[in-house]
Amino acid sequence: MPNILLVDDNPEIQEVNMAHLTQEGYNVTTAGTGTNAIIRLNEKQYDCIVMDIMLPDIDGFTLCKAARTITSAPIIMLTCVDAPGDKVKGLMLGGDDYMTKPYSLDELSARIHAHLRRGHSNGRYVSFGEVYIDRVNRMVQTPEGNVFLSQKELDLFLLLYENPDKKFTKEEILKTLWKDNTDIGTVAVHILKLRRKLDFAKPYIGVIENDYKRGYYISQP
Repeated sequence: MPNILLVDDNPEIQEVNMAHLTQEGYNVTTAGTGTNAIIRLNEKQYDCIVMDIMLPDIDGFTLCKAARTITSAPIIMLTCVDAPGDKVKGLMLGGDDYMTKPYSLDELSARIHAHLRRGHSNGRYVSFGEVYIDRVNRMVQTPEGNVFLSQKELDLFLLLYENPDKKFTKEEILKTLWKDNTDIGTVAVHILKLRRKLDFAKPYIGVIENDYKRGYYISQP
């Protein structure tokens, strides 16, 4: 069930939107201020964020920019003013869509569904239980927090994580991920870096182990 975060300081709008999206099969969390929204974003991962631009503490543009340091989930921005300049600003700050109030609930749920479908269909997002991976931004999200990886670190992590029943020798990893004359010691260096970066997420990801006869694998948490 996709997780949706609704950010709006109007309790009536929150209640109506939440009821509709819950009925549509979404797991909905709400926040009435930008500050509370940031707290929610640090507490768990969301598949889509719907935020009002006019908030009592910080404006939606500032919130959108802050949210992009935490999550890569699609952001749909809502406003009472249909100003082209605001739309461009929102999109430039990391927003993915823009809706002007009043809007129909069916259109809102359709927009959310479209963004979720687009994200999964192009292979950008990968999820394993409570682990959420954004291939484009090279970010791994868990309930314990987020971490950004280099491209090779992400490739290595996915190789091990998507093949839980297989163990990879250094030679196999080198051939699969580098495909050139890179020194084999590079594999050990990347394994070490990956272990350090993902140490906080062991309860959700597991640990990179080394069976000295058969190779590297990720043990189950």
